[in-house]
Amino acid sequence: MEFFVCWASSIFELTMKKILFVLFLPLILWLSCEEDLPKDCAGVPGGDAVEDDCGVCDDNSSNDCAEDCAGIWGGDNICGCTDSTAANYNNTATFDDGSCERYIDNGEFFLSFDGVDDYVDLGDMLSQEAYTKVAWVKREPENNGNYNIISGNTGHALWVPSSNGYMLAAGHDGAWTSVQDNEPLSIGEWNFVAVTFDPNVASGTMTLYKNGIQVDDATGIAAQNESTNTYVGRYNNGFWWLGSIDEVAIWNEALTSAEMVALYNAGDKLDASVDSGDYTSSSGLQGYWRMNEGSGPVISDASGNGNNGIIDGAGWSTCEGCGCTDPGACNYDPSAVTDNGSCFYEENICEPCLDGVIVNDDNDGDGICDDVDEDDDNDGVADSDDSDPFDNTVCSDTDGDGCDDCSSGYFDPSNDGPDDDGDGTCNAYLIQGHTVYIVGGSYNSEGINTSCYWVDGVRYELPGGTWATDIVVSNGDVYVSGSAGGACYWINQERYDLPGNGGEGEAITVHGNDVYVAGWFNGGSCYWKNDVKINLTTNAESQAFAIGIRDNGDVYVGGYYMNNHHYVIPCFWKNGNTRKNLPIPRDGDGEVNDIAIMDGNMRYYAGYTLRPDNFAGYVSKAAYWRHTNRTDLPLGGSSMDIYGATGWGIALDGNDVYVAGSTNWYEFWGQETTTGGDFPQYWKNSTIHDLEGGPLTNFGKGVAYDIRVADGNVVVVGIATRDTSYYDSYESACYWLNGELNYLVDQYEVPEGLEDWYWSEARGIFIVEN
Repeated sequence: MEFFVCWASSIFELTMKKILFVLFLPLILWLSCEEDLPKDCAGVPGGDAVEDDCGVCDDNSSNDCAEDCAGIWGGDNICGCTDSTAANYNNTATFDDGSCERYIDNGEFFLSFDGVDDYVDLGDMLSQEAYTKVAWVKREPENNGNYNIISGNTGHALWVPSSNGYMLAAGHDGAWTSVQDNEPLSIGEWNFVAVTFDPNVASGTMTLYKNGIQVDDATGIAAQNESTNTYVGRYNNGFWWLGSIDEVAIWNEALTSAEMVALYNAGDKLDASVDSGDYTSSSGLQGYWRMNEGSGPVISDASGNGNNGIIDGAGWSTCEGCGCTDPGACNYDPSAVTDNGSCFYEENICEPCLDGVIVNDDNDGDGICDDVDEDDDNDGVADSDDSDPFDNTVCSDTDGDGCDDCSSGYFDPSNDGPDDDGDGTCNAYLIQGHTVYIVGGSYNSEGINTSCYWVDGVRYELPGGTWATDIVVSNGDVYVSGSAGGACYWINQERYDLPGNGGEGEAITVHGNDVYVAGWFNGGSCYWKNDVKINLTTNAESQAFAIGIRDNGDVYVGGYYMNNHHYVIPCFWKNGNTRKNLPIPRDGDGEVNDIAIMDGNMRYYAGYTLRPDNFAGYVSKAAYWRHTNRTDLPLGGSSMDIYGATGWGIALDGNDVYVAGSTNWYEFWGQETTTGGDFPQYWKNSTIHDLEGGPLTNFGKGVAYDIRVADGNVVVVGIATRDTSYYDSYESACYWLNGELNYLVDQYEVPEGLEDWYWSEARGIFIVEN
């Protein structure tokens, strides 16, 4: 409180001032006290408004926003499994909700193999040390095959060779029957088979078991040559298993005979990841595939080491007479006599059971079932007036501007965006909540074909560019690699020329404040870091097409080099000074075209290999490598129809691997003349997805060059043929959004009369979450 003292000129004035002071003292005191009271969150002294955990200031102390899945008011956590070794790992999850599963168990299942081309790729599982391999197998009647159970692409085999009377055998490096049973493996019956190897006992001891009993052993066995892949149902590129396989496991030690008895006696009831009784080797378990998923292309690793297997062709089966025996279950099977644990039930009123399948009856997830929900996609338009009641980006075009009123995800004609390229997709976005960047080349408005990139379909020219190859966006800046008479890159359309004669920048990435470009020059392959050239190969033909940086700063560059035998070898270089050759078929070639890095650590490479073929000579086959483990991708036809396939781009989404590419088909003489040429496609976990835009004329060309996945939307970029009056189809830049073809150029963009305006291409893609 402040006091002001005034000197009165007379007693009267002083007396009057005292009286006034006394009269107004309560008011002064009240005003002064009010100024000293603390203010609430709304700025009111002495007020009772409070700010809750959601940042809302009012007189209600309860929170005015919802909890996220982690229990944080107003939070935006994504809950799920954050353990990258788990079978249900979610790479988008920011909060671990305890849902991680080491493996998927949907009941009692196993895999069936046709003896022709079915197998499972387990990756790189065996070192040149001790090991144990076990499996339950059921052999079907022989067809003169050499049935492999667990074998490598080289080095080691556990198999049943027809040449030795179908007796169980195992061995290393050409001595494939170092240990062998003395009687054929029975047909139509389940048998427990195993082989152990210990290089430190008697100069290498190998022991063979069947149904828990040792049937043979041998000493003086040298350690196997190192394999890069271990397969179930196959050795190298053939020798397929005919029959069924279940409960496969691999250890990095030689199990004892007592442990073999324990494993056999337990059947499928023993969990090999936990010690029990005479079994004490769970710590040495490298991979354990119980094969109880019942569906899908992956067998999960129950050891907890994350070594999931990829199925190629093998089919899911269950035991004869097995199924769901509970009449109250959705998938009840009245013919089943044995319950295999596969029952599932209705758990949500909006997820009813229909013909043995749980269906989703709540499209927008608002808790109101579709049959009573008047707005099934929650776009603000009643289903009766909605042109697509299950897509919140499609509803109507009331203003007739060619853009859907729901382009923004909600009915708003004032925010439906222009359609600058006339492709029917508004510029507002291609994917809701994301910005899509695509790089390539096309004609500009002056009729000059130049390098460019598109942002949600809108074209931006790259000055001086003759070739643009890759694109990345970091902190809002757009980086593009390519060439302009020599290798170069652009940042926000400003060009930077790179040192080295000739050549081209093939790929680009940004790590921190550093810009990396991979490519080649007249003297060989290289990469540039902040415009400084680091040579990779200078004394042999070589090119670098891909680059990626691990979280720890290690630089990986993918490409190829030619060895002294004139084979083109797919490879990667680490930090510029260490080259690692990637496995290829015997007497074959290959190249790496792209790289993707999972969780900042594990490297995946896409490309192709060349392999000898009796009909076609050499056939290219699309492939990807997980570090050094190769997975060959199916051709979608035989070598009698297909010359080959190439993988150009790769993307990862959780545990799913996507590869963009194309398949080259022969022309079918005597049929229509549009059968031969390149057809675009992509593979998801080894399953082919064909894309439209292949040859319209004889030997036209459609190619998928790159791929990305965002919120379940698969976006592929490349070239597709266009309907023309010419014999040769034009190749036109395009993208496929969830399989639907969209061209990136239209005729109005170029001068009238220019017939070649179709020619264009899209080479790379990058998607930013807004």
